[in-house]
Amino acid sequence: MPDPMPEGTGFRAVDLRPLSEGEGTGAYCVNDAGKIVGESGSRPVWWDGDGAPTPLPVLDGCSGGRAVGVNTAGLVAGALCAGEYLQPVCWRPDGGVHALELPDGAVSGTACRVNERGSVLGNVMWPGYRWRAVRWDPGGEAVELGSLPGDGETQGHDLNGLDEVVGSAKNGTGTRTAVHWTSSGKIRKLPPPRRVTACGITDSGAILGDGVVWNRDGGTVLLTGEPEFSAGQLVRITGRGVAIGWGVTPDRRGICARWAPDGRPTVLRPLPSDDASTCFDIDDAGTVVGESVGKGTVRPVRWDADATPHPLPSPRGLTAIVAQHINANGTVITGYGFAADSSAYRGIAWLRS
Repeated sequence: MPDPMPEGTGFRAVDLRPLSEGEGTGAYCVNDAGKIVGESGSRPVWWDGDGAPTPLPVLDGCSGGRAVGVNTAGLVAGALCAGEYLQPVCWRPDGGVHALELPDGAVSGTACRVNERGSVLGNVMWPGYRWRAVRWDPGGEAVELGSLPGDGETQGHDLNGLDEVVGSAKNGTGTRTAVHWTSSGKIRKLPPPRRVTACGITDSGAILGDGVVWNRDGGTVLLTGEPEFSAGQLVRITGRGVAIGWGVTPDRRGICARWAPDGRPTVLRPLPSDDASTCFDIDDAGTVVGESVGKGTVRPVRWDADATPHPLPSPRGLTAIVAQHINANGTVITGYGFAADSSAYRGIAWLRS
């Protein structure tokens, strides 16, 4: 029986326990039903709301791997280790593991997103470390995504519910730019102001890039923090078009922010006594999760829709460090902390009380 978990400001902390004593654990995605997926040691795993781990099966000839995405239906995507290469896979809700087909000539691949249709986004590698973005349809067959003239490298970063993909591509001279792929795999450069990559896309067609949102109607919204900070990394966009990311203040402190669909920023300040903040995910209601940094300390934090920061508690035996993911309905947050007794990093889930 696990120890009672401490209560926090609306959330209780749960230790995501390992399959074997002393292993580290990592949580990489949580769906709205509260299913958490990731890895224990080097094995793919999922956890229930009490932090109990269940191993995910591996294919014959594979030694382990990790699960990185899960949709509402419970379809899990990830990759397994097959010698020196990776084999992208999905785990069906019934628990069975299925290999995702590699395009002809590819030797390795990873999965990074799974949508509600059951389509999976990933990237595959040919000999010589040449990477290309690929989407697998719900049946597991690969749909190769187009490249720019010159047949350069491509990378897929996000997938919406319509099977559209965004990411980056290199042209024949090696210059990288932000791109969008249609559901059929046709590539296009994003319009000015073009940036290096695109990291998010909504079902309505809003695309998040480096300091910009491109809308399906052709309009663009620049995301700035002036005069309070210079916008830097953008990381997530919600279905309602709310974006989050972080930048740097004039005195060189990191600060994170949330942008409304019209580009208005709201600064997400660190916890009292801390001096910097970083954010990683946002739910549909505008709750943001990340870390608050002080002199020698890093703490997990949750910002409410009104931008008020709240610390998240540590489970017994762990020191919580950062909150990295939150499901769309805001009921479960995941991140990690440090277990001093095993000198291992361990996944943590915070469940809304």
